[in-house]
Amino acid sequence: MLGGVCGLSLATECESCGRPMGSNMDHGAQNPDNPYCVHCTDLKGKLLPFETVYTRLVSSAMETRWMNKEKAEKFALEEMGKWPAWKDKVSQMPRPA
Repeated sequence: MLGGVCGLSLATECESCGRPMGSNMDHGAQNPDNPYCVHCTDLKGKLLPFETVYTRLVSSAMETRWMNKEKAEKFALEEMGKWPAWKDKVSQMPRPA
């Protein structure tokens, strides 16, 4: 129990996608020590491959932000470059001309 409230997480954002993680249920495998959310992990709490997270973020941007595929792909890389799980990988990727 933390501060009298059971089930609260210490990590507030997923280190893979930035989603808020306010409770244990939001963490991969419902483990409050897991820095990744349920959307970025498999059932055991292991981080999904970059390509899977990237594809999901592109689809989400197209559906919820009304972006075309090109803009959604750029947005996804920019967002993923902000998070510890992908920062190094994104910084090493070639940029489109």
